[in-house]
Amino acid sequence: MGTEWLRILARIGRRFARAIFTVMVSTMACAAWAHEGQDHGPEPKAGYTASASPRIVATSENYQLVGILEGEVLVIYLDRAEDNTPVTAATLEVSLDGTPHKAEMVAKSGTYEVTAPLLRKPGSYEVLASVADRGINDLLVGSLRVAVDHSGERSLRQMTFGSVLSVAGVSVALLALLAWIAGKRMRRSTVAVAVAAMLLSMPDRAYTHEGHDHGADISASQGNSPARRPDGTIFVPKPTQRLLEVRTRSAQAETRTKTVRFSGRIVANPNRSGIVQGTLQGRYEAPEGGVPPLGLHIKAGDLLGRITPSFASIDSSDMAQTLGTLDQEIALNRRKLARQEQLLATNVVAKAAVEDIRILLDGLEKRRRDLLAARVRPEDLRAPVDGVIATTRVVSGQVVGPGDQLFQIIDPTSLLVEALVFDQIDPDRVDDATASVANGTVIKLKFLGRSRALQQQYSILQFFIVDASVPLNAGAPVTVTAANGEPVTGMILPRAALAQAPNGQTVVFSHKEPEIFVPRAVRVESFDAENVLVMGGLTEGEKIVIRNAPLLNQVR
Repeated sequence: MGTEWLRILARIGRRFARAIFTVMVSTMACAAWAHEGQDHGPEPKAGYTASASPRIVATSENYQLVGILEGEVLVIYLDRAEDNTPVTAATLEVSLDGTPHKAEMVAKSGTYEVTAPLLRKPGSYEVLASVADRGINDLLVGSLRVAVDHSGERSLRQMTFGSVLSVAGVSVALLALLAWIAGKRMRRSTVAVAVAAMLLSMPDRAYTHEGHDHGADISASQGNSPARRPDGTIFVPKPTQRLLEVRTRSAQAETRTKTVRFSGRIVANPNRSGIVQGTLQGRYEAPEGGVPPLGLHIKAGDLLGRITPSFASIDSSDMAQTLGTLDQEIALNRRKLARQEQLLATNVVAKAAVEDIRILLDGLEKRRRDLLAARVRPEDLRAPVDGVIATTRVVSGQVVGPGDQLFQIIDPTSLLVEALVFDQIDPDRVDDATASVANGTVIKLKFLGRSRALQQQYSILQFFIVDASVPLNAGAPVTVTAANGEPVTGMILPRAALAQAPNGQTVVFSHKEPEIFVPRAVRVESFDAENVLVMGGLTEGEKIVIRNAPLLNQVR
């Protein structure tokens, strides 16, 4: 009885194994088994995967508008078409399928927001954006498509199919185990059944050979992240452009003169400045009101202080000896004059002799008075020119010596710039010079002349500052840019617009669409320290990135 049941069980196992092999072969026919040189069906579409966020893109002659949908809120980025600068003070009204909405400005992010519950519904919406800014009225038209999300349904179908295969595989494995126990003659069928059970219980996956692909690369950049497309163009969303401060400029042919750059500094005009020094050694005494402060406007002749002379011990001894000698001679001559006047009354002496003694006495007394006055007479310090006090190197009670510089006075409306030149240039061709200071201020200069004597391998160019309204400080370092050479006509771009492609080519980035940048291989030559002349590879009128182009070049 037991043997009969085992035979029946083995027969059932063999039949079930044949059925399982049939199912396995059918499943393998549907699977993607590949080897070299074969195709598995339609390949994934080459190119950039569409952004995960629905968006609207609209352009006009004046503006670029990009709207990114976040739930029921449409976040709008509005930039100027000419240079890609954000527009943050415009009045923006948006119409969605004929329903008007007022866009609210978000000062923190520099964007506009429109809240509309209807945007949660899938569909295509016509968008009209009316812009009013600085007397310019413009209308931008576009469409917004909100798609249905099928990812949940697709995952559920995949999960159900995989679960069914797993349960079937486990069941077949159990039957195969029973058949193995029945006897050795059934082991071949058992092995086949076990292999089929293993294949059915494995999760659904793609079997590929080396060098083959069976689906889209899930590592590719998607959503709102910057990405480089296979054709070389770069997708940079507006939020990233705002973060990188990307700026553009239209490439236009222009005529310029080549420039040269020098390092220099601001100096005082020798005809409108002066210094105050003492000629005596003594102690400084401040005028009424105290020591004149820095920046005080003064007139020529204004009193800036006094110097009270001081004498060394040997000088004081000599002066005391001289005074003693004078006092003695004065006393003797006074007595002699008194006797002569008595004798003159009796006509014993001549009147001329008495006059000689009187003149000698007056001279001695005057010498004594001058000597005493020189001992205590202070020296006045007065301003030589009109201007402001630039430096002060004295305090009340300070002992100063002859030649010490106590005050410097300059006229801030009349300053010069001295530039150091290490290369020989033609001074007759220096024209249209400008100077830039540390804070970025640019001032216009007029060439005055240059030194013909070398000083440590450089000569000096001197310029007059034309714009006297700009507040400047004497001694401040500046960078002088001067035109020198023949005029050149062509498309001139700043060096910041250049980047190096992975293949080593020099490229610039053309702003083709609001969020699309196209690299353009160009041939350039140096024009000056800040600009290059485009010799080929660029079409006039293209909008070129002139700020942070190397950062765009890093997008992969």
